[in-house]
Amino acid sequence: MLINYLLFWMMITEGVVCLLISLPFGQGVMQGVVQFFSSRFGGRDSMASSVATVVLAIVALLFLSDINTCYKYHSSDTMLSDGLRIRLLTAQRDMYISGFCLFLFLLLRLVYHAMETNIRLEKSLGAMKKQAEGASTGYKALLEEQEKTKLQMAKLRELVGGGGDDADKGKSGDKDALTKLLDENAALSKQLSDAKKALATSDAKVEAVKKQAEGQSAAFMKLMDEKSAADSQAASHKALEDKLAAQEQQIRELTRDRDALKSQIQDYDFMFAEAKKKAE
Repeated sequence: MLINYLLFWMMITEGVVCLLISLPFGQGVMQGVVQFFSSRFGGRDSMASSVATVVLAIVALLFLSDINTCYKYHSSDTMLSDGLRIRLLTAQRDMYISGFCLFLFLLLRLVYHAMETNIRLEKSLGAMKKQAEGASTGYKALLEEQEKTKLQMAKLRELVGGGGDDADKGKSGDKDALTKLLDENAALSKQLSDAKKALATSDAKVEAVKKQAEGQSAAFMKLMDEKSAADSQAASHKALEDKLAAQEQQIRELTRDRDALKSQIQDYDFMFAEAKKKAE
């Protein structure tokens, strides 16, 4: 029968694919093949997935039909003729073929979905890592701005002290010192405004990284539950968990730096207010 012939070659093909997957090398090639099929034929709601479901249903029906046929011949109390014995042997053969074909099909489908989820998770983790690196670069630039602001504050203190000495010498010296003080104050106010804007941008980036880290952590835990039986991938799961822990540690460090910068900005505001009072 043609359909049994097709089932036999389908079982052979599935067995060869399972053998290739179980080899200790060539995992990168298998991931590339899975990524190619996922991008070309879509995800679980695509037409290819619907066709695979239909094929699975047909194989399952054939398997149940062969089981029913074998049970009917075995439960018969009459003596079986040679023709019926041949039919019984044929039904048993078809039952074994369809059963192995159904088992291998389900196994390959489970492995395919697991590898597809793993690839998608690795891409999301790479994007999250790039965003975290960008946020770290922004904080480094903000720290450089902070150092520049400290130097300018030191100059401002010197200028305020010089203005007090010139007040004893004459009105012209007071006027020049006041002009310089106002210019320095205006420049520092502008830099402080820029620093606050940069801080707000950094806060937004930190919140985005936190949300993505939480989403990736939930996705990772779901993947661990689905692939609890895959002992061969335990090392890669551990590596992903370590990366997430490192990202959370980096987020805590960035948040700590942000709080320190906020306190320094408040100190700058207080010093500016004191400088204005002295200038008046």
